[in-house]
Order: sequence, then C-alpha cells, then structure tokens
Amino acid sequence: MSKKQYLIKISDLDRIRVELEIVKGKVENFIVQLETLFAGKWRHVVRYNYSHSFPHRDLIFIDGKKSKEKIYENNLSKVVNLAIKELKRNWKKYLWRCGYEKK
Repeated sequence: MSKKQYLIKISDLDRIRVELEIVKGKVENFIVQLETLFAGKWRHVVRYNYSHSFPHRDLIFIDGKKSKEKIYENNLSKVVNLAIKELKRNWKKYLWRCGYEKK
C-alpha cells in the first residue's frame, strides 16, 4: 500500500487536502476536504471520504453540526476526481452554506 498526500491552494485562506491510499494501482481509501483558515485555525468545511463502507460527503458547519450524504459510485478514483472538481467549482458556496462566509 502506498499513501499520497497533497494540497491544492484555491485562495490565500482556503485549500483542498487530498489523502489517498493506493493498493496495486487502485484507490482503496481517500479523503478530499475543503479547509479554510478561520480564527487562526484550519477548519474542515466539506469532507469527501470512504468510511462506514461507502463513499460520502460531510458538510461540517461552523457550530460543529454535520450532515452526511451518501455518494452512489463504487469507483473510488472517480469519486476522488469528482470531489476535487466539485470543490474547486463550488468552494465559495460551501463556505457560505457552512457559516464561514465572513473572515
């Protein structure tokens, strides 16, 4: 198993963190999350991952509440690519929706 981690900068205060576990060239586990620097700390806003035996997206609100949405796709490589693309496109909307619009 190999692990890969990298960051994608989308603004001075916002980034996407990608963590992959790869076995025989296939993604077996992953985290793709939108993070924002808020009140001097990096906070998770949206997290795509594979746990509970299925891929899903968590929204993490400023007050600590979370919502979970199952993703109906079994190809984890595809889910990773879709998550990165979707977060790049909609990161400002997520910051607003989760309560981080004012910095």
